[in-house]
Amino acid sequence: MNIFDRLAEYRAENNRLAWNGTFREYIEILKKDPTPAMTAHARVYKMIESFGVEEVGGHKRYKFFEQEIFGLDRALEKLVEEYFHSSARRLDVRKRILLLMGPVSGGKSTLVTLLKRGLEKFSRTDQGAVYAIEGCPMHEDPLHLIPHELRPDFEKELGVRIEGNLCPSCQMKLRTEFDGDIEKVRVERVFISEENRIGIGTFSPSDPKSQDIADLTGSIDFSTITEYGSESDPRAYRFDGELNKANRGLMEFQEMLKCDEKFLWNLLSLTQEGNFKAGRFALISADE
Repeated sequence: MNIFDRLAEYRAENNRLAWNGTFREYIEILKKDPTPAMTAHARVYKMIESFGVEEVGGHKRYKFFEQEIFGLDRALEKLVEEYFHSSARRLDVRKRILLLMGPVSGGKSTLVTLLKRGLEKFSRTDQGAVYAIEGCPMHEDPLHLIPHELRPDFEKELGVRIEGNLCPSCQMKLRTEFDGDIEKVRVERVFISEENRIGIGTFSPSDPKSQDIADLTGSIDFSTITEYGSESDPRAYRFDGELNKANRGLMEFQEMLKCDEKFLWNLLSLTQEGNFKAGRFALISADE
């Protein structure tokens, strides 16, 4: 095939996948297929499962891993079934951090890279589509717009579970731009991408004396304080921490046991409560 024909085909595919509409239109999508509302754990499990599963000697072999990882079928089966599958079913195991330990060249980094690349490709399929509030720095789940009092009705009608709260940025946008009318809020389809910092975050420990917790949770933009008048104004905050960007997807925490304790406390809160503290705001919800 001519390379320019391939480029044209690629552009056409991007145009086909792109979607932008109102919150009301997004709800109509969920009425037909609620899978876009699945959790991050469920998304990883569905992604692995979509490549195919075969039974060999009473054990499951996941084809997703077979091109890169060899001889670890039992360990991978345990990982997928006991962690990702159980977490996808919202069992308590989803509140645990998945810690990969082993010798050098044991496949840990390869496994994480496979999951990241797999999520990127899966988000470009119909089955793995991800929708977010347009312009949200955390690519917020649109269902977080629904008031808590009304969520049981929406859950029953759509066949989904709604967990979490709007990030401070979207709370302000809802008040100031849409006068509280969630039906008019714009929703767009997003694609998980490590390069574009959508749905994948990576944290690498460095010198404890210089590394700031803001690398994880974002930071106040002091240059905007005079413009907005308060450090607690969402417009004066950079939601650019790795936890912010990993929302809806996967967070890679390298050399976790070498980290300062203050970084680990945020991970504990994130896994147990589904939120973390950022700046002068209330706890921020995250799904990863």
